[in-house]
Amino acid sequence: MSKETKTTTRASRKTLKTSAAAWRFIQDDYAGGHAHKAAGKPVVWSCALMDKEIYQAMGIYGFYPEQYASLAAVQGRTAGGEKDAVRYARIAEEHGYSTDLCGYHRACMGYVINGNLADGPLGGMPAPDLLVTTSSVCDLRLKWWEDMAQRLHVPMFILDRPERNLRYGRMETPQPHEVRYYRSQLEDLIAYTTEVTGIKYDKDRLNACLDLSYLTNELRLEILELRKSVPSPMGASDGFSTVYPAMYCSGSEKAYRFYRALRDEVKAKVEQGQGQVEHERFRLMWTGIPTWFNTSLMNYFEPLGGVFAMETNYVPYVWPLRMPEDPLTELAYRSLSEGNELLWESTMGQPVVAREFKIDGVVVNSVYTCRPVYLPHLEMVRVLEKELGIPSVVIDCDFVDERSYSEGQVRTRLDALAERILANKGIRV
Repeated sequence: MSKETKTTTRASRKTLKTSAAAWRFIQDDYAGGHAHKAAGKPVVWSCALMDKEIYQAMGIYGFYPEQYASLAAVQGRTAGGEKDAVRYARIAEEHGYSTDLCGYHRACMGYVINGNLADGPLGGMPAPDLLVTTSSVCDLRLKWWEDMAQRLHVPMFILDRPERNLRYGRMETPQPHEVRYYRSQLEDLIAYTTEVTGIKYDKDRLNACLDLSYLTNELRLEILELRKSVPSPMGASDGFSTVYPAMYCSGSEKAYRFYRALRDEVKAKVEQGQGQVEHERFRLMWTGIPTWFNTSLMNYFEPLGGVFAMETNYVPYVWPLRMPEDPLTELAYRSLSEGNELLWESTMGQPVVAREFKIDGVVVNSVYTCRPVYLPHLEMVRVLEKELGIPSVVIDCDFVDERSYSEGQVRTRLDALAERILANKGIRV
């Protein structure tokens, strides 16, 4: 590997043209949101784990503080060269927010405390008319959203989504009482949103959005299946860079068109036998949220013929069948079914994806400030090594705050993983 000692944080190298087009997609989406707000139409700040088709159907533009924190880590820089995510985090820390808190949270709160919402990449996020968050996964988000709502003087709604357990490594089928409860929560959200914005719910418009979401998800599943090919046609750098349309524009025609183009490009590469690198020698999987400030880590092993063939975060799963007669029940059932079936084998609780994608090693970005991500990783590393014989390495970098990044330490661990993989495969360098 490179002997360079200077800390270098930069964007990853993409192998797909559609991945490069993702940045234009984000720029256009932000521009559309600013124009929407300028026209006097409502804007909501919401979270990643939200049923966004409701916003699409009601004509409400969504912006997502977690995503904006990652954007500020990738694109934003001050005149002195400091990333905007770090600048925002410093502001939050000056106001008493601990460095032990999630980097997303500190960056977002610093951005809000700064007082000028236009002071940031892509003109910032337009001032919200409403804040909406769910109760699931993140154990910090409720107070985080409440804090922002109070500082911005806007109403807030908490969508209470039941936390559900894995049984034998797989999410159980939602029980009728769970579906009824979450459906009632969606009804309450719609009623509250109508009260705040004056916009009424339209079942037909929601069904139209869900039709597009379903078609888009089918494309994403097809892409995922194509990615099992050897050589790898699409890596983690492309996977993470192309997730925005699905995560934040679900239910839109533009998201469907984006993934149709991506599917066509990946399919063509598979048919032509083209991979990420000229001579693929080993395949890796990235587990955990990426280091947004330094996604070049996704290319680290390429000089040795190593590629990240797969990433476990933000991948699609098989959705339940459409229920056009009752789209709110469909949304409730779908949301409560999220268990990422691709990652778990039903009887043993082992990460089966590692075998399906012919993975030789795993890099785990396990950030202790994100407990829902951190704790399962400890078990995952044990299973990979003991039961599947797949070596892994754990790095501990914040998602957006590059001050936590130790390049020497990370490179040493990645080099050690490469040596183990090559030795296991009998390859001499």
